Amino acid sequence: MKNDGAIGILDCNNFFVSCERAVNPALNERPVVVLSHNDGCVISRSDEVKAMGVKMAQPLFQVRKMLDQHNTAIISSNHSLYRQYAEQIHDLLIEDLGNKVVELYSIDEAFLDLGSPDKLVMLGKHLKRLIFEKTKIPVSVGLAETKTLAKVANHIAKKSAKTQGVLNLYGSKFTDLALQQTPIGDVWGVGPRSAIKLKAKGLNTALDLKKTKPEKVRGDMTIFGSRTVLELNGIKCLPLEVSEHLAKSIAHTRTFGRPIRSFEEVKKAIFFFTTRALEKMRWNELQTRNVAVFLQTDRFRPNFYAKAFAYRSIYHSDVTSEIYDWVDRCLAEVFVEGMEFKKAGVILSELQRSSVVAPRLFGEHDFNRRHELVRSMDELNMRYGRDVVYFAALNTDGKWQGQSEHRINDENHDIGRDAIGKGKMFKRSIRFM
Repeated sequence: MKNDGAIGILDCNNFFVSCERAVNPALNERPVVVLSHNDGCVISRSDEVKAMGVKMAQPLFQVRKMLDQHNTAIISSNHSLYRQYAEQIHDLLIEDLGNKVVELYSIDEAFLDLGSPDKLVMLGKHLKRLIFEKTKIPVSVGLAETKTLAKVANHIAKKSAKTQGVLNLYGSKFTDLALQQTPIGDVWGVGPRSAIKLKAKGLNTALDLKKTKPEKVRGDMTIFGSRTVLELNGIKCLPLEVSEHLAKSIAHTRTFGRPIRSFEEVKKAIFFFTTRALEKMRWNELQTRNVAVFLQTDRFRPNFYAKAFAYRSIYHSDVTSEIYDWVDRCLAEVFVEGMEFKKAGVILSELQRSSVVAPRLFGEHDFNRRHELVRSMDELNMRYGRDVVYFAALNTDGKWQGQSEHRINDENHDIGRDAIGKGKMFKRSIRFM
């Protein structure tokens, strides 16, 4: 990446809400919120809901009456749907710009190395139009010399009608004005605690932070604070990361829909979590040799209990049946009879690429046969729908399932999380959630 090249960030507007509207256009006529797991908090809001004053992560019970008064569509999250749209948008960017200039930063954001700063606004509008035509997902585009400045531009592009969703601050005489209008807490890389410390020093806006010396904020923001100051001054410190990095761990954790005390119910949940985590792991061509299981009770009730136990194998594996055995050993160590458990999870660590895993001294042929079996099961489930084929030990029903009372709240909203991909071939595998 050239130091004088332009950086862009493309961000999907109200992403979860936009996905729900894409599959059900009738929702365009109503305010919409999407809820977190167990329907506890608001995690995505349409612009109409934001105008009501509903905050991100605000508990549903606090705003339920107001939302109902405004005929708001309240929808349980459907992460398989959101992941499908994220993959489609990512593919569109790669097809249009090339695979060496796109960094998928999060499920709804991507940094872009745009090289020459010529015709940036035209390019931004082209990408905005392309993605909306193909997916019906509205996006905003921020353009500048660095990632941090591009984030500032994107933040303004989302809110300002004058920008029409695209703002270019590359070499702009309005950059300082944009920074002056950006509160210190909205600067990328400045957390809530750091913002409090910086405000105490009289740094209230992004422009104040830009004008300070990097070493003066290092104590409040570590070395990353110094980089942020340099980035606000147009000096690239954060390069694009277009290559896939090896994940350190993969976890699947959930709060139960209701407390459960039965060992069999807990085991069902743990095996379900393990299955989902293994799907993610194999999608990324990884294997594990360390599995941890944790259980905990309701932390707001007396006699709170939380414990984790890990099993470490000699060999790496991605075979579901083998890892079920490892998980079983862990569960026996953390389960306590008579306790009501509220939350549980499985963590896979010590991950390694399947291509470089050392062969087994004994049983290599049998392992390879089982490895091919689980890969074939993954392909069938990707093509025809989740859990079309599965191991008998997996049970997807139980009291541990999270509450999703608003999963299908409109008669036209009939795309369930388990039906995504059914009967359809994709250019590449869908990343499981």
